Amino acid sequence: MTINELCTNASKHGALTVLNGRVNIATKVNEFDGTFHFKWSEKGGPLVREPSRRSFGMFLIEKGFAGQFSGSTRMQFKPSGVGCEIDVPLAAIE
Repeated sequence: MTINELCTNASKHGALTVLNGRVNIATKVNEFDGTFHFKWSEKGGPLVREPSRRSFGMFLIEKGFAGQFSGSTRMQFKPSGVGCEIDVPLAAIE
């Protein structure tokens, strides 16, 4: 649901609303500290501002996947694009 909500927001409001907009997705497993890291970065879209209120969709992003597995989510609303980073303990998802 988290990735679906990020895609929906990008296609309705963010980088995927314009021809040159892009979304970069990266994942990493850090066996040293036992975490799975997910990073979403939007670039080339319209100017971004932090929302004035938190919608249900934002709740899903911030609390959904990471919340289910005792992880953490960091949202960034930079003028150049939205970013989302999620860290989850490997032990929780194995």
